[in-house]
Amino acid sequence: MIKNDIAWLPLNSLRAFAAVHETGSVGAAAEMLSVTHGAVSQHLRGLEDRLQRKLFTRSGNRLVMLPEATDLAENLLRNFRAIAGDIEQYRRDENILNITVTPHFAQYWLLPRLGEFLKRHPEIDLRINADAAMHDLEHGSFDAAVRHGDGNWPRLNSERLLESRDVVVAAPSLLESVSVQTPRDLVGLPWILDEDRDIEMSHWFDDHGVAHQAHTRITRLPSALTLVAALDGHGVAWLPHVYAAPYLTSGRLIQLLGDDTWSKQNTRHYYLCWANSKNSPAFRTFRQWLRQQLAR
Repeated sequence: MIKNDIAWLPLNSLRAFAAVHETGSVGAAAEMLSVTHGAVSQHLRGLEDRLQRKLFTRSGNRLVMLPEATDLAENLLRNFRAIAGDIEQYRRDENILNITVTPHFAQYWLLPRLGEFLKRHPEIDLRINADAAMHDLEHGSFDAAVRHGDGNWPRLNSERLLESRDVVVAAPSLLESVSVQTPRDLVGLPWILDEDRDIEMSHWFDDHGVAHQAHTRITRLPSALTLVAALDGHGVAWLPHVYAAPYLTSGRLIQLLGDDTWSKQNTRHYYLCWANSKNSPAFRTFRQWLRQQLAR
């Protein structure tokens, strides 16, 4: 008779079973768990013996999980993730705050203001990761993220921070001998493109009737370097207005195609995102500080 207590649970076999469901194969599950293919297979056979039920059928050389077994695996996976989250939350110091942000936001908005936050809240150990990846905020190690988009990320809270209307800009030195009146006038100029936004830039070219392939002088750089390269006169850049604005005011950059309705119609925003399970006191303090900075 199966007992309804933890002493009976074959935890290693259940982990292997859930891993096969998550990864789709015994080999991938073995790699994820850092064990051999044979070890995972043995765990699966042992679990079937313990449950006295078949969990898989064989199709050629592949194991195919039965529908009722899939339901069990989904529940196990969800609960294992919840356990991992609880352990991580318990293990970590409550004053450690892991934030992941886009490189542009980190370099041109957050870092210039960060000294004030650290001075006001020395008790918070703030750790910042700057990349464009979409990290798992529910089950991963990050407490929150600043993301660029439309604010629609399932199972996450999102709070709008900044408008992100894009503008085409260039240094005055690049424009000394040319006149830019239409998008086609840009074909002969060198371009600096954000490597993380190549698809968006292709849409801009297409919607303006300019073949992306017509540009022979395109340099792709990480997000944080595109503004620097534009300021140094290395090419035309497509940048969020919020970062280019100070240099447009000072005259170090010039906005081209100022009546570009495409950018106005395709405006996106920067959002602060977090999962309900990560709403720690340190995060709430950081969120309040962001609000105060944006209200200035």
